[in-house]
Amino acid sequence: GTKKYPKENDYNAYLSAHGGYSNAYTDLEDTCYYFEVRYDALGGALDRFSQFFIEPLFTADCTDREVKAVDSEHKKNIQNDMWRQYQLEKELSSPDHPFSMFATGNYDTLSGAARRMGVDLRERLLDFHAKYYSADIMRLVVVGRDSLDQLTEWVVSKFSGIQSKGLTKPLFKGHPLTAREMGQMIYLKSIREQRTLDLTFALPDLKPYHRSKPAQYLGSLLGHEGRGSILSCLRKRGWATTIVAGRAPTSAEGFDMFKITVSLTEPGLENYTEVVRMVFAYIQLLQSKRPQRWFHDELRRISEIEYRFMEKYDAVALASSLASVMQNRYLSAECMLSDSVRLKDFDEDLLVWTQGFLKPDNVRIVLAARDLDVEFDRTEKHYGLDYRTEPISEQLMHEIRGDLEYDELHLPEPNQFIPDNMEVKSERHDTVCEAPTLLKLAEGLELWFKQDDRFFLPRGNVRLLIETPRAYESPLTSVFNQLFMMVLKDTLTEITYDAEIAGLWFEIRDTIEGIVVHIDGFNDKLLQLLEILVKTLRMCKVEQTQFDVYSREVKKKLDNARHSEPYGHVQTNTSFLNQGIMWRFMDKLAAFDLVTIDRLQLFIDSLFEQTRVQMLVTGNFEEREALAAASMVQSLLGSRALPEYARRVPRALLHEPGVYVHHALMPEKGNVNSCVDYSVYTGMTSDHRGRVVLDLLSLIMQEPFFDQLRTKEQLGYITYSTERKYNGGHMTLRLLVQSEASPIYVRMRIDHFLREFRSRLDEMTLEKFDGYVSSLRVAREEKIKNLFEESGRMWRHVSSGYYEFDRIATDLEILRTVSQRELLEFWDTYVDKQRASAYISLAATIWSTKIAQPTDEELEKFGDGVHAVHGSLEHDGERVLSVEHVDRVLRQMDEAGDDEERALERIISEYESMVKGEADVEKAVAKMRKPASHVRTAIAMAREQNKPVCGKADNGLLNMGVVRSPSGDWLFREASAFRATLRQSGAPVPTRPLVPKY
Repeated sequence: GTKKYPKENDYNAYLSAHGGYSNAYTDLEDTCYYFEVRYDALGGALDRFSQFFIEPLFTADCTDREVKAVDSEHKKNIQNDMWRQYQLEKELSSPDHPFSMFATGNYDTLSGAARRMGVDLRERLLDFHAKYYSADIMRLVVVGRDSLDQLTEWVVSKFSGIQSKGLTKPLFKGHPLTAREMGQMIYLKSIREQRTLDLTFALPDLKPYHRSKPAQYLGSLLGHEGRGSILSCLRKRGWATTIVAGRAPTSAEGFDMFKITVSLTEPGLENYTEVVRMVFAYIQLLQSKRPQRWFHDELRRISEIEYRFMEKYDAVALASSLASVMQNRYLSAECMLSDSVRLKDFDEDLLVWTQGFLKPDNVRIVLAARDLDVEFDRTEKHYGLDYRTEPISEQLMHEIRGDLEYDELHLPEPNQFIPDNMEVKSERHDTVCEAPTLLKLAEGLELWFKQDDRFFLPRGNVRLLIETPRAYESPLTSVFNQLFMMVLKDTLTEITYDAEIAGLWFEIRDTIEGIVVHIDGFNDKLLQLLEILVKTLRMCKVEQTQFDVYSREVKKKLDNARHSEPYGHVQTNTSFLNQGIMWRFMDKLAAFDLVTIDRLQLFIDSLFEQTRVQMLVTGNFEEREALAAASMVQSLLGSRALPEYARRVPRALLHEPGVYVHHALMPEKGNVNSCVDYSVYTGMTSDHRGRVVLDLLSLIMQEPFFDQLRTKEQLGYITYSTERKYNGGHMTLRLLVQSEASPIYVRMRIDHFLREFRSRLDEMTLEKFDGYVSSLRVAREEKIKNLFEESGRMWRHVSSGYYEFDRIATDLEILRTVSQRELLEFWDTYVDKQRASAYISLAATIWSTKIAQPTDEELEKFGDGVHAVHGSLEHDGERVLSVEHVDRVLRQMDEAGDDEERALERIISEYESMVKGEADVEKAVAKMRKPASHVRTAIAMAREQNKPVCGKADNGLLNMGVVRSPSGDWLFREASAFRATLRQSGAPVPTRPLVPKY
């Protein structure tokens, strides 16, 4: 809170009540705070926002909770290879430079260090705020629909109270990579199955040269993917899959770094020294050829086109990016909007000078892999990362200092995809059409078209779904399709890389229904690219090198899925238990032994025997062009039409009334977090009115849920509530918490929140309710910002099968009549476990291997309260008392009528009697006795009596290994077996007649 708004969470509560949110990030130089809010609440939000920089309170309790939040975020990242390598690079930089410090912090480096140093952490926070939060080194951007005069008046009146302390922005002196750190070879062991090679060069600060952007020029050549490039040569050898080159994100004012990152294959890892030689061979090529004006002119021409025809994007993204750009002291005001896009001056001497830093004596090499054949002799202290560092071998250094030649390396050829015709074809009209026109609907083709009547830019967007049942008919064909997409992209890279550079973005991906092709960008040569993509798609022949490389890549991705965060695993399990068609990573891995090049080619050759094309063409095109494009696609595919009955339309799984809990164990052992993904089913997606009420409920709940479980209870860094709608099936209210606590304890806390939340809805003032309704209405009325967004909205309506192009108008009409009473009735009908007559919930839980998971017998015998108390004792450091001990104490508590305090003392007494003389006993007991300890809370929850929600009795489930808890919940571990008992929904039914124009 702040002096003016002392109530904790007032700021976020205000934003949430007005359809907004806030966030912040800290990079090497700056901390950026930003928010988004409904337009008519901007003044109040700015007033609350400004007070954090004028008179913040930093209460002791809030300070401690935020330290725990920082610690929770750090623990979330401990198994993340990106954070691990980043911290190692910092640790191995010059110890005299602040860059070498810990990047994020944890409980020990904050509260622990403060305690050891005998300092007050809150006082240090206040000192830091007083020293650095000074108007002279702060930049503010406000984006709003109000007049500039009004925005200026708000800024002056609300932010003038920020003191100016005569500071200048701190400048990093020296470079974190000195001669002592360069010339080093660093080997590190990754968590995931990956192989990366990083070459980092120390550069002087390049910010003063923003008009010429020398790092962009060099990065465009060294990171090129066309013929003659480093990547092209590496791919032909089967040694690499991607390359990225440019100014490193670890650069800051006062110093720069240039980084080249190569994703290696297994053979590439074995030949990494040859990869290093090839990189330096290309650097030598650039130095021998001198800077190329023609290539720079191409980059400049593309940047000018991009800037001239730039599309609008989110106000919050604009504000936060501009605030960061404004910190660059070398930029004049007129350059701030264009600097991130436009390339201006060709400075040959500057480019030669910059290239000169890309030399063997100025490089540090990092090789990262899980299966490195290296004896690691060091461990990074914050993440536990194993690594080894040694000078680059004399042989390799000698070779890269000498003359290197590879005949296949050469500079790029002129880019044929740079657009020439920028004419806008549509005329302006008074009204804008919200729906595309169905041009054709025949067996095998569904074509939609909308000419741009909103943005009037020379841009286009084509979305194409090629439906083919073979693509996802089994885990094996799903693997084949995934592998096919990788091979296809590899085949396309040299052909299409120039198109991407010239402003044509595309993706080709596998889906349940088949293959999606999506292209966005300048329309002049967009359909030419579409033809190349579809032709290559249809005629693809797999080379042995491609198969060897990308079969390993698919296997690597599937293996890496094991190392996903807990919240990723529970989201996958939730989807698996709700979607009619889905293969998980373990299903695909089980089939992987059957993958051969011959079977893959046979799959590709037969994939397009029968297809149905669903296509949407939008933007700066004419109707005839859309018809011709669809005809071209069908001709190139050469398929027979897929009958309507053979379509693989996504369907949902339907659950019977009851409480269902899935227990799973984290497949990766190092993660300390568990997770709960809790879904409450709230009717069918086809219920338009219920859908709007759910959206309103989700909006109202987001901030209180986060505030209670994340901010106040500190259950975990990743905490959120949302909603989800399954095509043809149920809608759900979803609540997710990733935490170090027992999943049973977390699930009970979610249940407790839901029980308490009804009174909050009931007691909500009409004014506040109307505010939420207004926020949802404003969100629905928000103007579409660009063609990509408009096309995406239309495509969702087409691909969903509902064709509800008037959905916004429908929702707005419902919002005009929705009432608070209706919201409560919706809650009582679906969400309130005690009031709902047909209550359905599903909790997907995943358990860290660091905590004990109850056996089936224990789940069947003891209630959730017993397990919550037992798990909380373990969380607080007590690992002696059994579930039986806890159950006996809780029964004694009930029989004696003890309160929670006495029950806690009974548990502590029993614990102390069993661990006499052991270390850390006092520490564990002190933790249990804290006012907000999990044990206290769990005991209180165990006392709460609620009638069981038994649902429909089904003894068949018991025969399949599903366990019935004392409260009537269905508990299961085998998701596949339980899923097989569920009914599938019907396909979505269109909300309008589908009548084609032709």
